[in-house]
Amino acid sequence: MTKTLIPQAYNLLTNKTLNYDCELTYSGRFKSFNANVTKRWNKLTFNMSKNWKEVNDEIKIGLIQELLTKILKLNKTKTMNTDLYNNFLKNAHIAIPKTKTHPTLEQAFNNLNKTFFNNTLEKPNFKLSNSLNTLGSYEYGCDTIKITQYLLEESELLNYVMYHEMLHKHHKFSSTTCKTIHHSKQFRIDERKFPNQKEIEQKLQNFVRKKRFLTKF
Repeated sequence: MTKTLIPQAYNLLTNKTLNYDCELTYSGRFKSFNANVTKRWNKLTFNMSKNWKEVNDEIKIGLIQELLTKILKLNKTKTMNTDLYNNFLKNAHIAIPKTKTHPTLEQAFNNLNKTFFNNTLEKPNFKLSNSLNTLGSYEYGCDTIKITQYLLEESELLNYVMYHEMLHKHHKFSSTTCKTIHHSKQFRIDERKFPNQKEIEQKLQNFVRKKRFLTKF
């Protein structure tokens, strides 16, 4: 049944037959509810975390449809299954263990949670990255806020990036037939509530530019 989910998902998405060899594997390399797909020649390989094994097939079909849309560059189409998948992903944080932390990131989260969210935002996992291209991110599939290590000594900038990622956790996302919206109108309104938001955005740009210059030497 597992292998047939892929052509079934494609047919429900496009009303066509999938002309690729397919493989679906469950791997311990992925955390929580993460997954990906790769294409090599005429073969599509879907890799999911082991947590997906016990998830309802209708939800898994939605995940596969999202991955098919990306890997095959299909027009984004909203289906019952993608709705089920997106709703599942928005609530996955409830079941995800909170095992990863970092003292500086957690302290920033706690302070911002008290100031802007009245301590209502559930604490996620925290992780450092070494990227200058992505200063911060929130991963729904593993309920993790990731912040670049370069901001650890820049408290004002770190707090702003942390706040931005907390807004992602708070507002989540919405999907239309054309796209997935991560920065809604309300998201942008709330983002501007951060003190001196425009000035800090400029400081971030200058900070990244300077760091990139220094890392060349």
